[in-house]
Amino acid sequence: MRRMLMSLTALGLLVFLGAAHAVEIRFYPKQVRSYELDATRNIRSVVLQNMAIVNDSKADVTVLEVVIEVLDRGVAYESRTVRTPELDRAATAGANLQSSGMLGTLAFQFGGTALLPKGTTLSATRVLKSGAAMLLMHQVLTFDGKRDSVRVNVRTLTGMNEASVFILNNASSMGYSLPFDGMWHDGAAPSLHTHHRWAVPEEFAHDFTRIGANGLPYSGDGTKLTDYYAYGQPVLAAADGQVIAVLNDEPEDTSLLQRPGEALDAYVKRIIERQNQQLARGARGIVGNHVLIQHGQEYSLYAHLQPGSVKVKTYETVTRGQPIALVGSSGSSTEPHLHFHVCDGPDVLLCAGIPVRFENVEIYGALQSRQLQSGDLVRNKK
Repeated sequence: MRRMLMSLTALGLLVFLGAAHAVEIRFYPKQVRSYELDATRNIRSVVLQNMAIVNDSKADVTVLEVVIEVLDRGVAYESRTVRTPELDRAATAGANLQSSGMLGTLAFQFGGTALLPKGTTLSATRVLKSGAAMLLMHQVLTFDGKRDSVRVNVRTLTGMNEASVFILNNASSMGYSLPFDGMWHDGAAPSLHTHHRWAVPEEFAHDFTRIGANGLPYSGDGTKLTDYYAYGQPVLAAADGQVIAVLNDEPEDTSLLQRPGEALDAYVKRIIERQNQQLARGARGIVGNHVLIQHGQEYSLYAHLQPGSVKVKTYETVTRGQPIALVGSSGSSTEPHLHFHVCDGPDVLLCAGIPVRFENVEIYGALQSRQLQSGDLVRNKK
């Protein structure tokens, strides 16, 4: 009898282990990077951009909850639980993204087929058929101090499944200057309340504009590109490197400018269709005219440039501070500005963003050295 009990116990263990491997947890990017929320208190945030829960078994699997923990040397310090109502919404949103065709349009957000291999069906519910997946996006975690990994536990009706990703707490491996002269406004930095933080290639990007004495980025009524103080300003290489990609002939679209007196909600509604068209055109439609410079294992992107203004060619070597183009409003741009970011690959869309370590930068009014946040006025120190 004792031998039989041992056999039954072993069989139960095998059944449990088999169930635990029924679900595969995939991530894109395969590591996450933190960014400062508050330098004084050393509070940081990470965004788990994309997680796919894939049913690798032959039977249906029901996802009950997802527990996300922030760890340091194996010890969990912070956690959040994604329960059934949120999981239901996530499943519906993912299925709608796929059925609408936007999953393909936004393939760069999911690493091409790195997260979801071709032919994967996104389930509209928490009940995953064999081979189906559920997409869980934009999970935000905050912590103070240093953490080294994120652990995800997915609980189903048949067991627990676990996977982890590393947290990289450092900024870019090399230092960069601001890609312009004078005082500029960082209108959209990697802060959580701006759009950059939620897109993989531009997660740590910056949109720089210039502000006039009137407190606005333009003079007159702002209906012409030349009304904007940033328009036509020189763009400078932020570090030494080699140019590996250039686009210089994408036209600018003034219909993307907000009209005088146009309410914000009406404006957003009006341009969504146009911006979706730009998305469908890939890099040309999204970033417009641009220069991509390689710095070892990192790549800096200068986007939305004025047509015909690019002064450098592919494979040309550039030096820090060298003029390379003029600020414009090409691509998916709602006003003249310089979009700047650093990422980990040579494709302007199919890469993951890296926080920029700016050197010799003055943040107007800041009493300490810190990473840039949305709304900062910044310039290179003299």
